Amino acid sequence: MEIKNVTIIGANGTMGKNVAAIFASFGDAKVYLVCRDMEKANRAVKEAYMSIRTEAIKEKLIPITYDNLNDAIKESDLIFESLNENFEIKTEIYEKIKNNVNTNTIIASGTSGLSIEKLSKSFGSNANNFFGIHFFNPPYVLNFCELIVHNEKQKEKAEELKNYLKNKLKRTVVLTTDTPSFLGNRIGFFFINNALRLAEINIDYGGIDYIDSILGSFTGRNMPPLVTANFVRIRYIKIDY
Repeated sequence: MEIKNVTIIGANGTMGKNVAAIFASFGDAKVYLVCRDMEKANRAVKEAYMSIRTEAIKEKLIPITYDNLNDAIKESDLIFESLNENFEIKTEIYEKIKNNVNTNTIIASGTSGLSIEKLSKSFGSNANNFFGIHFFNPPYVLNFCELIVHNEKQKEKAEELKNYLKNKLKRTVVLTTDTPSFLGNRIGFFFINNALRLAEINIDYGGIDYIDSILGSFTGRNMPPLVTANFVRIRYIKIDY
């Protein structure tokens, strides 16, 4: 699978701009960063290359607004949607672009838990080209990636996409089915819920700080579980699409 041109929809969100940097650096692709206005798009470009600490990819990052979205879509080998976790917001954009998507173009949502099969319906006959590609934040540091399929007919293309993510983007890829919260977050939520329970039990010994100190770096995590829970809550409230 050869991916030369990528469009990131919602590129000024936390994940959108960071994923743009992954496609441009590891994938050596030209990446269109789509935002509501050029000020946000230019800022997303700067924050994208800063996320991997190099300006070497700057010329591969192209800031655009939604006025030029369909032109970018027609040129793209892969479209990555990184909008807020809201079904209506995502499908509203899908309806605007669906008639300009080439038949061989991969369409992907970065959703962390919405139904991929349900989202794919916007694309009609191109639904089998629709996948979930769930990166973890920050993607330059955390190389784990979920590839979500929604039917058996995607098997061959899913294998090609998995190889691209693994060999080109240097991700550790888990192929999973379209279940609520997929795999990583189902495990993660279970872990965080138990951490919260233990923090309450051990409130007299430091509560959250005590549990995070035990279940943080000692278990190989860059971010302790309850700090992660707070970070995710704030990110979803403040994300700008």
